[in-house]
Amino acid sequence: MSRVFYQSPRGTKDILPSEEIYWQYFFNVAQKTLSGAGFTKIETPHFENAEIYSRGIGETTDIVQKEMFLLQPTSSDEQVTYALRPEGTAGVVRAYIQNGMNSWSQPVRLWYFGAMFRRERPQRGRYREFYQLGAEIFGDESAKSDYLVVMSAWEILRRLGLSNLIVYASSIGCPDCRPKFYAKLKKFYKEKINRLCQDCLVRLEKNPLRLLDCKNERCQEIAKEAPNILDSLCPECRIHFQNTLEYLDYFGVRYEIESRLVRGLDYYTRTVFEIATINDKGRQSALGAGGRYDGLVQLLGGPVTPAVGYSLGVERIIEVMREQKVKIPLPRGVEVTIVQLGDKAKEVSRDIHDRLVKENINVFYIPSNDGLRQQLQAAAKLDSRFALIVGQREAMKAEVILRDLSTSTQETFAIKVLVDEIKKRLK
Repeated sequence: MSRVFYQSPRGTKDILPSEEIYWQYFFNVAQKTLSGAGFTKIETPHFENAEIYSRGIGETTDIVQKEMFLLQPTSSDEQVTYALRPEGTAGVVRAYIQNGMNSWSQPVRLWYFGAMFRRERPQRGRYREFYQLGAEIFGDESAKSDYLVVMSAWEILRRLGLSNLIVYASSIGCPDCRPKFYAKLKKFYKEKINRLCQDCLVRLEKNPLRLLDCKNERCQEIAKEAPNILDSLCPECRIHFQNTLEYLDYFGVRYEIESRLVRGLDYYTRTVFEIATINDKGRQSALGAGGRYDGLVQLLGGPVTPAVGYSLGVERIIEVMREQKVKIPLPRGVEVTIVQLGDKAKEVSRDIHDRLVKENINVFYIPSNDGLRQQLQAAAKLDSRFALIVGQREAMKAEVILRDLSTSTQETFAIKVLVDEIKKRLK
């Protein structure tokens, strides 16, 4: 019988220990930053009613049209079609409505971290199962919250050690001023209709703002000459955008205005932004994006609620951290290994083990009948800082040999002073 070698599903990856340390560091930095900015963590299911995405993200978006993993009903009494979540905001909005968060003290600031799923063609930096960190603010229409989401994302990336960060910002207006811009945009593109790609011919009628976001090179050249949406903003949207930029100026966040910046999801209004890093050759790497979505809560059945948020692409950020050779603090591994020789030493070693655990020292100890050399080799394989050698003689005298495995030097200490000596050396 031939052996079968199974592979991970296409578009997914294993996170091995050498990379996992970056993931843990990312999560710890993000958690500390967001908690310090007044956000609290929320967890939502990995799958939701598919309608929250088709209604919220938009029927004509690539995500809904091409990329969702749908879970079909399995029985006649369950008629709901579920989808693995392709993004996090819609699920958090559903949770906000379902759990009556509009009755909480406003604004409500939430953050999340988890896997998302999209059925797209796998390529470098793009996976079918990928991770995002996101933050959302509900219940505040002022530019203060626009600034806070930009700043918190910026601060996470800065604290991670990334360099050459920049924010690209724009405003895509509101339902009052956007129709006027749509009219200008359609008029401009209809004059170029013979040069548009097939996707843009559809966008022209169903979602004209996405014309500015096409990846086709010919369409990108056309977009450079398209009308500027900032020229069509109503007074309220113009003031809101200006206030947001003033906050970024005040706090020294590096940004550029990019009038052709649009988001791939229909629910955005007013502020939109993208955070990127630029390498020495001028190549940009987008790390995250977001914006305001004042109509989404109402669209999904809740009360009128202003909201703003963003998401960061974890895989891409970790990739850039490694490209920029960011040094991260290594996690505490095995700090002390107890090497025990003889039955009497077992009793003493258990007491030493309990004392070290109580002081939050990472100690590895399993009673062994192996010899001294074998146990020291095992301690070295664990990358332990120190080995504590307890033989029959040491046990009788309430002493222990402290061996520094990096220098192969050792000293003998009384057990009663051992913990303090180890804590001093670990510092």
